[in-house]
Amino acid sequence: MHTKQRGMTLLEVLLAVAVVALGMFAAAALQLQALQATDSARREMQNALGAHTLLERGRAAGKLKVPRP
Repeated sequence: MHTKQRGMTLLEVLLAVAVVALGMFAAAALQLQALQATDSARREMQNALGAHTLLERGRAAGKLKVPRP
């Protein structure tokens, strides 16, 4: 064996690449969850807006009497 070793062994490089790959997969999973949550929130907002629009149309047509808070 040499008394002074320089550089990194192949095993150390392989381990470092595996750790980086694992981190990238975790980041991709978090990004996917964020996109799903955003899409869900968008759909809920559109449903609430649609219900509000129908309520306002009913009020404007005089067919719906809802007291204002």
